[in-house]
Amino acid sequence: MSPIMATLRFNQTMMPDQIASAQMVPVILAPTFDNSTTLAGVLRRIEQLGIPVIVINDGSTDQTPAILEGFPSVSVLTHPVNLGKAAALKTGFQAAARMGFTHALTIDTDGQHDPEQIPRLLELAGESPAALVLGTRDVQIDGYPRRNRLGRTISNALVWLESGLSVTDSQCGLRVYPLELVARTACHASRYGYETEILTRAAWIGASVVEVKVNCRYADLDGLVSHFHPLGDSLRAVPMHVRLLFRGASRWPGRLASAFHPVAAWRHLRTTPKARNEFAGGLAVGVFISCLPLYGVQGILSFLAARVLRLNPLSAVAGSQLSMPPLSAVLIAASITAGHLMLHGSWPDAAFLRAAHTSLWSLAALRIFLADWIIGGMLVGAALSLATYLVVRATLAIGSSPTA
Repeated sequence: MSPIMATLRFNQTMMPDQIASAQMVPVILAPTFDNSTTLAGVLRRIEQLGIPVIVINDGSTDQTPAILEGFPSVSVLTHPVNLGKAAALKTGFQAAARMGFTHALTIDTDGQHDPEQIPRLLELAGESPAALVLGTRDVQIDGYPRRNRLGRTISNALVWLESGLSVTDSQCGLRVYPLELVARTACHASRYGYETEILTRAAWIGASVVEVKVNCRYADLDGLVSHFHPLGDSLRAVPMHVRLLFRGASRWPGRLASAFHPVAAWRHLRTTPKARNEFAGGLAVGVFISCLPLYGVQGILSFLAARVLRLNPLSAVAGSQLSMPPLSAVLIAASITAGHLMLHGSWPDAAFLRAAHTSLWSLAALRIFLADWIIGGMLVGAALSLATYLVVRATLAIGSSPTA
């Protein structure tokens, strides 16, 4: 369905010189659907920035049209019926490109985003005009829904599996799109899936992503209307991720070879202090996981932990091998001993340790000392991982240049 568009004039000369440049002429895109309680407040704050604004009224049935009449400097594009956020964004992108803009900053109109942060995002876009500038929200803020946090974590992991791109917030709507990048990425997802799909497709064509922390409010907004449905929209995104995973699977061998190539890893860790921290941190994480009663999946967990924490995956998997025989028996005995001392205030006797080791995989016996093993494993793991990090970090720094 083609949207009916009503475009109002605005004065582009109001744009601040530090934002408009030969490389970047930005516009603000604000998709809205039944957000009449918050829309006017958001637009008033945006107007103070002096940056052109396009509002995409995505079939609102409330007072949105009347509210928009009170903002004559704002361009308005109207969908006669609600088509979803993906369609609203595409309508805005197409209009912005026709008007001669090079970048589009997107912001929600439900009041969760702070318009005062727009100049910072555009500043970063000006420094890296070809990059997608991605806002990242703090998951610890008051009112952040737990189900949203889980969905965000899963979405981040899927983007990495599909493309190798590691991001901390694949679902935030406050971001800056280079319109040339948008034109090169054919995204097919509907509703909120577009904002995740374009990250994977941008990574496939080698585009860079710049992340910046942004404020987001949930707990103190009266009349907040969010149209994101965690369960329904997550299920709707499943077919999209299946398609992207199948296409991205062809890239896995090369990514794995790159991640585990010893020569490349050595060159990487010798280049900068950050690389050495990533290597030492990855090794420490692997050592910690090796002390936990998670036999059979320690290597996989170490690899995933390294990706989430942005550490070196090769060193993390190497650290997890500390649990291999014969050291495994020593680690298990040390962990159970430490846990027994912590929980019971006494040292386990030799008979207890022998019974624990000989009947380790007996479910009946495991119940007796599993708590000791878990608590002790975390204690021993924390101590060993800290020592590993400090020793490895200091060792790698020996002989390196002051600037490396």
